[in-house]
Amino acid sequence: MSQTIEHDWVEQATRGEPAAIAELYRLYWRAARAAAYGVIGDLSLAEDAASEAFAAAISRLADLRDRRRFGPWLRTIVVRTARRFKRAASTRKGIEPQTLADTEAAGPRESLEQQELAVLVREAVGSLSAILREAISLFYFEGYSVEDAARFLGVPVGTLKRRLHDGRRRLQSAAERILEGRKPMDPEREQILRQIREAAEEGLNSEAFYQVIRKSMDLRPVPRELLGQMRKRVLEKAIRKRGQAPLLSPEQEQIVREGLRQIHEPSERARDPNHPVGAAANAIRAALPEFRSWQVNVSEINLAETARRLLTDRGEALSYLLPPDFLEEAPGAYVCAERAMLIKDEDGSVVTIGELMRKKATQEAFLERMKTGACMSDAMGLLWKQLQPLDLRVVEELLRRLAHQVVPGTPVRFSTYEEPRYRAALRMQLGDNSIPAAIGGVCNSRQRLSAGLPVASVTIYLESWASIRSGEAVELTPGSPFPSLKRETPPSSGLSE
Repeated sequence: MSQTIEHDWVEQATRGEPAAIAELYRLYWRAARAAAYGVIGDLSLAEDAASEAFAAAISRLADLRDRRRFGPWLRTIVVRTARRFKRAASTRKGIEPQTLADTEAAGPRESLEQQELAVLVREAVGSLSAILREAISLFYFEGYSVEDAARFLGVPVGTLKRRLHDGRRRLQSAAERILEGRKPMDPEREQILRQIREAAEEGLNSEAFYQVIRKSMDLRPVPRELLGQMRKRVLEKAIRKRGQAPLLSPEQEQIVREGLRQIHEPSERARDPNHPVGAAANAIRAALPEFRSWQVNVSEINLAETARRLLTDRGEALSYLLPPDFLEEAPGAYVCAERAMLIKDEDGSVVTIGELMRKKATQEAFLERMKTGACMSDAMGLLWKQLQPLDLRVVEELLRRLAHQVVPGTPVRFSTYEEPRYRAALRMQLGDNSIPAAIGGVCNSRQRLSAGLPVASVTIYLESWASIRSGEAVELTPGSPFPSLKRETPPSSGLSE
C-alpha cells in the first residue's frame, strides 16, 4: 500500500471513522502482535500487550506528525508496551528485570525486521508437533477463543489449555533466539531439504523421492524455491527430449484438454436442476448471493504456451485459474462449478491426494490405491478476499451458515486440515457421510494470488449435500480426469503451490 493511501487512512481514523480504524487494524494487527511476541517471548502476554498498544495508538493519532509513518510509530508503542508487560511479569515471578533502553522511532530497516519477525514466529510455531501447532494456531492466529477452539477440536477446555501451555513452553527457546537476533534453525527441516535434493537425483518417480515428499508435507514454510527448481528441471528435460517437437503431442494435448474440461466444467448431473446434485448446487448458490459466478473457459487455454510458461512464471501460466479481476486491490467473492478428485480408501474413508500420501507407506501402495480408488466429485469452488483480517474462524462461520440454510438440522463436524497452499484450513463433514462436505481455508500469501488482500479458498463437494437433501445415497463418479496420460512425476499434493 502506498504511503499516500496510508496517510488518508490515518487522517480518517484521526476523525474517528470506523472504516479507517478497521483498515489500520487489518494492516498492522498481526505485525504488532508479532513485534510484542519478539519482546516478551510469551504469546499470551504478547496478545494483551499488542491490544493495549493498538488501542493507545488509535487514541493518540493526533500526536503522529508524519501520517505516512504510522507503522514505525505503532511499533515503537508496541515495543514499549511489551517491555512494560515483560517487566511486570518478571516482577510477579520474583525475577529482576533487565534494564532496557528506549527504542527510537523505527525506520525502513526496522520495518523490514518487523516483517521478518512475523515470519520467524510463524516458522517457530510451524516446528511444533501437529497437536500443539493446531492449538497455538487456532487460539493465537485464527481468531478462536479457548472455548471455540476446544469445541472445534472436540476436546475439553482443560485439554486445550494444557496444549497451549505446552506450546508456549516449547516456543521459549525459539523466542530467545529471535530476541538475540539469531534465526531459529530446525535441524530436521535442513535434513529433509537435503534429502529432497538427493532423492531428486535418483528420479522423481523413485521410492526415495516419494518417501522424502511424505516427510516434507508438513514443512513450514514450504520450500517453494527448491520445489520450483525441481519442477523446472523436469520441464527442461521434457523439452530437450522432444527437441523441436511440441512439448505435448497432438494426442497428449487432446487428452489434457479433455481432462481439463472434466475438471473445470460441471457434469451433466450438476447442470440438471432436477438431479439431487444440481438441486444442491442451486441451493448453495442461492445461499451465497454475495458470491459472483464465473467459469474457466477451457477452449481458450493455449496448452503449448502454458506448458512453456511454467518454466519462467508459474503464476502467469496458471492465471486462467483465477477470476479476471481477482488481482485488483478490492474485496470480492467468486463461485465456480468444477470437479475435484477424491480417493476411496480400503477402510471406507474418502480422502484427498495429500491425505492418501500420508496414509500410504510406499509409493506402490499409493499408486495402486490411486488406480483403483480415484473418483471425481461434482464440486463448487469458493474464492474470496476482503479488507478485514481473514482467519479460519471466518471460514468456519461461513460454512456453518451455509449448512444451516441448505441442510438445516444436520450435524456438522469440523477438523483441521493441512496442505501447503493453506496457512490454516479445515475439513467439514455432514452427518455420517464419509464424503467431505468441504475442504479449504485461508491461503498462504503468494505473489499472484491477489493484490495483498487476505484470501480464502474452499472446495465444496456436492455429493454429501445432495445425499442429505434428497435422502438418497449420491455417490462419487469413479475414474480420473487423465486416465491414459503417462505420469511423468508423482503428485505433489499441493507442495508446489
